[in-house]
Amino acid sequence: MLLFATMDQPTRRIVLAFRLLGEPGRRKITSLLRCIREQELGWQLYILRNHEDFSAEFVESLPRRKIDGIVYSMPEAKSGAAALARLDIPTVAVDIYDERLLHGRRRNLVYIRDSSDAVGRAAARNLTSQGCFRSYGYVADLMGNAWGRLRGDAFVDELKRRGLEVSRYRARGKGYDLPALAKWLCGLPKPVGVFAAHDDRAIQVIEVCHEAGLAIPGDVAVLGVDNDEMICMSSTPPMSSVQPDHDGIGRLAVESLKEMMDGRRLARPVRRLVDIREIVVRESTSAVSNAGQLVQKALAFIRTHAAEAIKPRDVAAYLKVSRSLADLRFRELQGESIGKAILRQRLEEVCRRLLTTNDTIENIAARCQFKRIYRLRDAFKAAYGCTMQDWRDSNRG
Repeated sequence: MLLFATMDQPTRRIVLAFRLLGEPGRRKITSLLRCIREQELGWQLYILRNHEDFSAEFVESLPRRKIDGIVYSMPEAKSGAAALARLDIPTVAVDIYDERLLHGRRRNLVYIRDSSDAVGRAAARNLTSQGCFRSYGYVADLMGNAWGRLRGDAFVDELKRRGLEVSRYRARGKGYDLPALAKWLCGLPKPVGVFAAHDDRAIQVIEVCHEAGLAIPGDVAVLGVDNDEMICMSSTPPMSSVQPDHDGIGRLAVESLKEMMDGRRLARPVRRLVDIREIVVRESTSAVSNAGQLVQKALAFIRTHAAEAIKPRDVAAYLKVSRSLADLRFRELQGESIGKAILRQRLEEVCRRLLTTNDTIENIAARCQFKRIYRLRDAFKAAYGCTMQDWRDSNRG
């Protein structure tokens, strides 16, 4: 266990039980520590890096140690989690997908994780925007983790919504499965866009392609998750990857813990999902068709300017093509009009503001270019099946 204080006179004692597996874990805790330092919170930190240290005996001692708050991100520490479920100390659970670990804990608990739904849907939109694939595939992680299953569900659902079929590779067991993966991959119509549950799994897809003589991205385009640059840049060719907002998760963990310790008492668990940051495009998914490149350029423009008063004609003018051609290519590859894409992007910004700010719905509508509030209400209900207030209450507890 590591102990250090962020100021000379610490005001609160915090336990960080945080596993540092890979680049995502390092990014989250680095962001968390930076946020504590920048805000000069004066927290004395007890940092645990091994799940063996987060034992039931240690957790049961926390009230005697006068611990004020806990950040828990060790799903392997099950006995410690069971003890934590019996405490009332303000707790932020990061990347805990199996909420049975804290079964029975109701008060002063916030769950924070990246949105697997946003990851899977962004991956589907990115691959379909390239306009060059006869088929699509999803490769699950070997361990059968919940986040991998949820990413796959969202990817498949988004493709089916666009009228596209997708093949799903599920590993049999937890051992070496590359021969079976190669057989599945070789059987898919080419060219194929393949989305893998995480970067390490995507590297295995690339390895299989090299062994089978499949060209990347000509025969198989490969997209991973986490944007671990050491992995992505060492592959041949360099690999594209969905970048979750790991920095945002760290910041939100600090903000949520501080809120509870400052007096916001929670009578039931709150769940907060963090959207992706971006998709980092490299050679493994480079668009090979002119139509695909056109649509990708349009999507980037819409993401950048959706909060402004842009219309489909502005997108066409930016692309320097006719409005009819821009609409045609967009419908072919995205399965929706340019206007619908602008609306979807604005609704995503509405959700972000509902989750991260205390702005009134009227102010959010104005900032997101909805001049009439009833139009936003109707569009939001059609897209999410609930009112904006219900969505905010549900996602912020």
